[in-house]
Order: sequence, then C-alpha cells, then structure tokens
Amino acid sequence: MKNIVVIVFSISFVFSACDYRVRSQKEANSFVAKEFAGDTLFDVVEVIDHPLITMNDPGTEGNIFGFEGGRILKQDGVYHIFTTEMYGEPVWCKTRLAHWKSKDGILWARDATIIESTGNFTGTDSHAALWSPMPVFDKKQNCWILTYVCYHSKPNTPEKWFRNYDGIIAIAKSSIKGKKGIDGPYKEAMILMQSDTLEPKLGLMGVDSFFPYEVNGQWLAFYGSSPEWNGLAKASSLSGPWKRMEEAGIVSQHTENPIVQELKENLYVALFDGCGVYQKFGYMVSADGMNWSKPTVINLENYPGKWWGLTRTPLGLIDEGKGNYTLYFTAYNKNFYQIPGIWEAKTDAVFNGFFASVGVIKLKLHKE
Repeated sequence: MKNIVVIVFSISFVFSACDYRVRSQKEANSFVAKEFAGDTLFDVVEVIDHPLITMNDPGTEGNIFGFEGGRILKQDGVYHIFTTEMYGEPVWCKTRLAHWKSKDGILWARDATIIESTGNFTGTDSHAALWSPMPVFDKKQNCWILTYVCYHSKPNTPEKWFRNYDGIIAIAKSSIKGKKGIDGPYKEAMILMQSDTLEPKLGLMGVDSFFPYEVNGQWLAFYGSSPEWNGLAKASSLSGPWKRMEEAGIVSQHTENPIVQELKENLYVALFDGCGVYQKFGYMVSADGMNWSKPTVINLENYPGKWWGLTRTPLGLIDEGKGNYTLYFTAYNKNFYQIPGIWEAKTDAVFNGFFASVGVIKLKLHKE
C-alpha cells in the first residue's frame, strides 16, 4: 500500500498584506515586499508520496507524455481538474484539453475531452497546440468560461524554439447555464487576446498564458510571454475587450501560468510554475490583486520520498476549511532540463520515458 508521509515545515515569506514599496513600474519584479523576519504564509503539513494520476492509470490510455497546466476546482462537493494532456507526437504540439473528476480529491476518473489540437506541425495552423485550460464562472453571463492558449507549431531551428509560437488566447463557453454547467460541453466562442505592438513586447511564443480574476467588480488577468515574464491586463467584463496595462510593465519574471485565488480579505495568492530558472513552483501575494510581491518558491527538495524529478505547474488550491488548503500540481518523473540540447533536439526520442503526473500536497495558512 502506498503511504502518506506527513511533514511540517514553514515556507519563508517576506510580505505584509498592506505595505508595498514601488521601485519602478517598468522594471521586472516591480513590486517589492517589505521584509518581516520569520513571517510565513503557509506550513506544508502533508505530502503524498505517489502521484494521484499517472501513467497506465485508467483514463491515461494513449497519453504518451502526461499532464501539464490547467486548474482544479471544487463544485457541489465534486473535484474537477481541467488540464492539458500531452497525448501524442510531436511532443508539446499534439495536445488535448481534458476534464477529470473525483468525489474525494484522491481517486480520479477521466470525464471528457473538451477540445483537441490539430497537431499540425507545419506552422500553418493557429490551433496546432492547445494549453492551459482555465475555467472561471462568469456571474454576468451565468455560465462557465474556459480560456486557453492556442499556438502555431513547427520544427525548431538552431536559433529559435517553434514547438509553441505566436500564441493567442481563445475563449470557450459552456452550453449549459449556471454552475451545474461546469461539465460543458464547451464551444470556442472568440479570440480574447492576440500579439500586438504594446510594451512590453511579446516574445516568439506570443501570449503564452492567461488567467482572469475579478477584484471589486473589475476583471484583471495575468498574461505572459517568452522569455518567462508576466504582465497585467484589465477589462470591464470577462469576455473583454481586454486591455494590456502598459503602466504595470513586467510584473514578474520566471513565473509561468499564474493562477490567482483570494484566500481572505486583502490577501490574494498567485501560484506559478518556476520554469527553467527556479525549476520549482511557488507563489506571489497581493493585498489588492494589482500590486504583487516578489516570488516565493515552495521548496520540497528535502522531502526524502518525492516521486518527481521536476515539479511543473500548480493547478490551484482547494480550500478545505480552517486555513487548510490542498495544492494540486503536475510534475515530471525526470528533469527534462537535464537533457543535453533539449531545445534543439531533432527527434522526440529524447523524451522517451518522460511522463508528467498529477500530485498533491497539503498546506495550512500560517497564523490564520
């Protein structure tokens, strides 16, 4: 029987929910938190020493490379994971957005394929690769909205990485009104954000992430691009039009796919994938959803029974009550950053044996 290992340690954290010093609106990490020695946000209280969804589990048939990106939610007592399945070759091109469900958050069953990419590897298709399905309930439209990234894809060159490039953000709507419509079906309705000429300039990947969240009736969103930075956009409604906030500049770097949640009044957290720099996931915090702290990394490297070689994307927090949270994430069994020449590889054979699974840790909000 697989064991659950319980550990307790604090994550060092430098933040006051009400105190910011703005260094510069145009430079990276522009919002600097005031230091408070010994202050922490979370205690990690439990780590499950095996993945919850992994290779050869029911529902993963035909899924070659596993899972990455997306979001977890709990609706009417049921857990939902919306994620990208890297199910075929070319790797990171042939993908599908999938929906998994669970009654207890531990045992999962695949529910549906939401949308499948074309897998076109010629650079001629805007939906060749699909990533980062982010479900958000829109009270105004009384339905679930799914935002996701659509890429062109073609073979890399020695100078440029074309597996995912010229990213745009699409929006799909559930055809079933109300919160019970979370299961869909979903149908693409419009393109929400494209590359443009505003500062900061979007990189080769175009818009590579998008997460909308509501603060006091105003919609905000983290959007990202290569090389590994995030800015903010705003809109009066979830369906837009969205305007990139030039005055905010680059809010954070090396923080892919931020997912924002409000933990309590005057405390927002943005969970992120630490990319190739941190190679761990972490979080930023904010008192108003606009001004964000420096990144804090959740370092699990000293955990002796860790099953992963590289943590990848946090999928979000589930509030279990009394300051307790469950953090779901995706992680690879091996660290692909250690593959020599990975970004210039001419064949997918270098990824043989790599698989990204879904795991979980338990957190407690410090000093709740």
